[in-house]
Amino acid sequence: MNATPVCCFGEVLIDFLQDKTQPGLFQRFAGGAPANVAVAVARLGGHSKFIGMLGKDMFGDFLLQELQSYGVDCSAVRQTAEAKTALAFVALNEEGDRSFSFYRPPAADLLYKVEHCPSDLWQQKGILHLCSNSLTEPEIAQTSFALVRLAQQHGWLVSVDANLRHNLWAEGKASRELVIQLLEMADLVKLSEDELEYLADGQDSASWLQHILSFRPAWLVVTAGAAQVQSYTKAGVFAVPVSSVQVVDTTAAGDAFVGAWLYQLAQQFTLGSSFSEVLAEQSIQRQLIEKAITAGSLTCQKFGAFAALPTAQEWN
Repeated sequence: MNATPVCCFGEVLIDFLQDKTQPGLFQRFAGGAPANVAVAVARLGGHSKFIGMLGKDMFGDFLLQELQSYGVDCSAVRQTAEAKTALAFVALNEEGDRSFSFYRPPAADLLYKVEHCPSDLWQQKGILHLCSNSLTEPEIAQTSFALVRLAQQHGWLVSVDANLRHNLWAEGKASRELVIQLLEMADLVKLSEDELEYLADGQDSASWLQHILSFRPAWLVVTAGAAQVQSYTKAGVFAVPVSSVQVVDTTAAGDAFVGAWLYQLAQQFTLGSSFSEVLAEQSIQRQLIEKAITAGSLTCQKFGAFAALPTAQEWN
């Protein structure tokens, strides 16, 4: 039986992570939210693909090698000489929380087009995952929405992590209209509490979430750091607590959560369960979220992104 693929579209970049003992020094790590999710799925034993554009430069070559070394299918990855690979400098505070300084745009990942996708990409039903960082420029936003529509036409689920990075947008803040448009097209949505507050823009959060759920989304989760994860479906709402851990670096914790969530859903589909069957069983939903929290917690206890994501042995 072929494993259900999780295909992640968007940015893959270099995270230069600040050395806490010598703040003027930065260490190179592979990163980028959709790429982190692809690696998270692969490290847990799933079938993951990455869809995106890299520069034809030393950083692009490094990232391609890193993705492949973790078992990610890179048949939909392309490289270009028209722009360099994106960079992000990441500073950490005492709690391990991050602040970002991006060197993007211009960047290679913004140049991906629908025609760069392999013709056989949609042959096997799967899950397409993306985030709002692929909406920051008009051309890449057009590609993002086109890929979502293609996925839906072929019977795929669409997963969206808002993952708002306001300093990537020309206006200095994310476009609520564009991000909400993407959320309304998704089957699976992940938000943080801060993102929920920003997107709701003064509206009551519970009412705003129910409004989003009235469109396509079938399962929406809201993370609250070390506090809890709230789960929302049309059938009901529940919360799962998060156990306290010693936090070293939160860089890829949210991506680890999403990767484990999608990996488990893909497993359910591979074993013959339908999405509607998963949505009908709150006990299964709770189990999937608990395991996703574990993946995020394990990631917080290591530095970096790809390298910090848990293996199946660490997770189980």
